[in-house]
Amino acid sequence: MRNALTVDVEDWYMTSDFSFDPSTWDQYEDRVVANTMELVNLFAHYRVKGTFFILGCVAERHPELVEEIARQGHEVASHGGWHQMINTMSLDQFRADLLYSKRILEGITGKPVRLFRAPSWSITPDRYEALKILAEEGFHCDSSLQPFRTPLSGVAGAPHTPFLPILNDEQLELLEFPPTVMKKAGVTVPFCGGFYLRSLPTWFLIYALRQVNRERSGLIYVHPWEVDPQQPRLPASPLIQFIHYYNLNSTKKKLERLLQRFEFTTMGEIIASRGDYPPIALPALAGGR
Repeated sequence: MRNALTVDVEDWYMTSDFSFDPSTWDQYEDRVVANTMELVNLFAHYRVKGTFFILGCVAERHPELVEEIARQGHEVASHGGWHQMINTMSLDQFRADLLYSKRILEGITGKPVRLFRAPSWSITPDRYEALKILAEEGFHCDSSLQPFRTPLSGVAGAPHTPFLPILNDEQLELLEFPPTVMKKAGVTVPFCGGFYLRSLPTWFLIYALRQVNRERSGLIYVHPWEVDPQQPRLPASPLIQFIHYYNLNSTKKKLERLLQRFEFTTMGEIIASRGDYPPIALPALAGGR
């Protein structure tokens, strides 16, 4: 069973943990190229391809990085323009941000960009119309609906397997591919990336993905800054310090263990390997935010 290997390409100071205004980003050390190449080289060592969801602003600043990702056979996808939470933007702002990233990425690679992931899984029920905009602008797949709630985002009750969203009785021409969770006794257990991957023991990550693979392909995700224990430490609340910096020195080792034990490929390859995704109505607003 093959699983989707995905990377959200953003720098350490661009995250929703700190929520710095983009106008201040030039004050911080740029580490995204070295950290992303750490992952590119790791994937090359294990001869696997992945899907890189790249911020438009990162691509514009470092076109050579996007070129190298594409040259090595990885799939280039959009992570939006400036890592802004979709549920804090108007729909017009979202469309402009989306098209900025699409234009930059396609201009570098010369290929259509068809996959999207919202920063911090931030398409919530009051921004479902963003999915319709994605379909209108030529995207074939979204990976933004986190099927559980956190203080930041997520959609309680959303399907935990890929599906075709129905919005206001209209089936969208878009596949939704949520982050993978393990379902046990009615409990949703996130494990597949980010803080969950860093905080959970390796044996549990292997166990959970094996459980998922009994029925379907899974998806894992990582950020380049998560393989960078030497990144600057900034003053923040104890909670933010914990969420952002905890166990950074474990990320690469855990990824290697997963790469050694499971088969991985791009999200596009996973999608193409199956053609019968079910249409499912999106959960109502009351079931989400």
